Amino acid sequence: MLRQFGPSTWVALLVGGLLAAVAFVPVAVLLYRRAGRLRVLDLLILLAVAVYAVALWSYTLVPLPESESFTCVRANLRLFRFIEDIRADGHLFLHNRALLQVVFNVVFFLPLGFLLRILLRRGVVVATLAGLILSLAIEFTQKTGIWGLYHCAYRVFDVDDLLLNTVGALLGSLFALPFAALIQRRRAAPVAAGVTVGRRLVGILADLAVVTVVGYSLAIGWRAFALYVLEWPLDALPGWVDGALASGVPALLEGYWVLARGRTLGEAAVQLEPLAKPGHEVRSRVLKFAFGVGGYLALSSPLVELPAAGLAFAVATLVVLVRSRNHRGLSHVVADMELVLETGPAEPGAPAPTGDA
Repeated sequence: MLRQFGPSTWVALLVGGLLAAVAFVPVAVLLYRRAGRLRVLDLLILLAVAVYAVALWSYTLVPLPESESFTCVRANLRLFRFIEDIRADGHLFLHNRALLQVVFNVVFFLPLGFLLRILLRRGVVVATLAGLILSLAIEFTQKTGIWGLYHCAYRVFDVDDLLLNTVGALLGSLFALPFAALIQRRRAAPVAAGVTVGRRLVGILADLAVVTVVGYSLAIGWRAFALYVLEWPLDALPGWVDGALASGVPALLEGYWVLARGRTLGEAAVQLEPLAKPGHEVRSRVLKFAFGVGGYLALSSPLVELPAAGLAFAVATLVVLVRSRNHRGLSHVVADMELVLETGPAEPGAPAPTGDA
C-alpha cells in the first residue's frame, strides 16, 4: 500500500521545499519585525508547513492519470462503510489494507489541528471546522475530476474520508494542548536582538526579491505586449529595453528610497536604519546607493558586458558585511554610516548577539 504514495511523497518534498524557499523572505521579515530574531526552529517549521500544504494536494490527487487511461469510480455516500471493509479484508493490523487506510486518513489531518493550535493559537472548534472544510474541498475536487479537467472522477468521493479527516484535525488540536501550554510558559516578550548577520542577509534578500520581481515582471510584460499586441518579431525587439526595465526601473525605485529616506526597501522591511554623520547625509546616501544596491544593479545589468562583475560585487559585499563593525556592510563602510535598529541604536563596537541569526 505504501508504494503507491511514492510519487506523492516526492512531489510534496520537492514542491514543498521550493514553496518554502519562495516564502522564506516574507516569513523571515515578519519574524524579525515581530520577535527580532530568526531561529533554526522557525526555518524547520516553515519547511514542515510548506511540505504538509503540498502533501494535502499530492497525496489526494497525485499521480494524475493519463487522459482516457483510467476507470471512472463511484462515490461512497454510506457513512461507516469502512467498518465493513475492515471486517471483509480478513487480515490483521498492518496487513489489513482497509484498516491502514482509516489510520492514514486520521493521521493525515493530525498536523492540521496541531499547527492551527501551535502557530495560530486556534482551538478545537476551528481545527474541526478547518478539517471538515479542507476535506470537503479535497473530496469535491476528486468527485468532479479536478473540476472538469477529467470527464469523471478517478478517485472516490468518500463520506468516510470526510469523517476521518475531520476527526484527525480534532485529535491533532487536542494532542497539541500540552505543547501549547509549554510554549506559552516559555514564551518571552519579543526583544530586538540587535543588528545580526541574519537580519542583514534577510534585508539584502528582500531587496533582491523586490528588484527581481519588479524588473522581470516589467521586462516580461513588455515582451508580451510587443510580441502579441504590436506583433513585432522576436529578433526585432530592442535589447536595451529589456535592460532598462529589468535593472533601470528597480534602480530608480531603490534609489528613491536610499536618497530620499536613507535606506533600502529591504532595510526598511527588517527595521534597519542607517545613520549618516550630521551635515553629510546627501553625500553618505549617494555613496551608500553607489556601493550598495545601485552598484549591484549596474554591474549585473544585461547592458554591462562584465559577466562576473555583479557576482564579484556581491561576494565583496558579503565579506565586508560579516567582518565589519555591527555588520554594516560595504555600502555603509564606504558611506561612513552607522547601522542601528528602529527600536534603538546599537552600541558601537558591541559584539553581535549569539544564538539567533
